[in-house]
Amino acid sequence: MSDVWIRDTLAIEAGAVAALNTRVFGSSAEAAIIDQLNADSDSLVSLVAHDDEQLVGHIQFFRILVDGRDIAAGLGPMSVRPSRQRKGVGHDLIRLGMSRVERAGRGLVFVLGHTDYYSRFGFSPDVGARYEAPWSGPAFMGIELTMTAPRSGGLTYPQAFSQPQ
Repeated sequence: MSDVWIRDTLAIEAGAVAALNTRVFGSSAEAAIIDQLNADSDSLVSLVAHDDEQLVGHIQFFRILVDGRDIAAGLGPMSVRPSRQRKGVGHDLIRLGMSRVERAGRGLVFVLGHTDYYSRFGFSPDVGARYEAPWSGPAFMGIELTMTAPRSGGLTYPQAFSQPQ
């Protein structure tokens, strides 16, 4: 992936990020979530992968409350241009984003996604199952980044996830 570099998303790239997410997911729902997270100041980390010609990937991390405490993060949406998938772009976005979230003092990260993919990064449905959340089942996974992170609790997601899409 040497021809791709990753950096913080710039505000002027909102349209390009929305277009990428819409293309990858086939609807504008994820783009609307990102816009709302930014508008509500619930975004923690937003990164783009670029190849000097175009955005080839994007990842969003957002705040999640655990029993009312602002100590966790959610991962998503994450999108990678189809022609660049399976070439390490998503892997590098997740690794850099997770390190940023951990440095910011977040003890937990949750994701709703493909178990085969996200388990490679340490996410587990067993961790997700210990929390009361709007989602459940094997696709809802978590990872504990610190030994002091709570081992259960009620999760409160940002308003962006309860808006009709």
